[in-house]
Amino acid sequence: MALPDDAGARQPDPLLPRRTVLILIASILAGLVIGGLSFLGGVPAPLAVVAGLAAAGGTIVGLHALME
Repeated sequence: MALPDDAGARQPDPLLPRRTVLILIASILAGLVIGGLSFLGGVPAPLAVVAGLAAAGGTIVGLHALME
């Protein structure tokens, strides 16, 4: 039984590039840390969520500009 020839097979492109994944993971981590520390510092939960979202957004913008 002959095996199919994979020499011409092409790997599919990834869904997201590595750079995008790295930026998103770093921003999620930063948002969770800032939101969690805000909440533990006595800030009400809704404001801690806003702080975490702001930190995540700032991290995305900063890393995007830095890694260009």
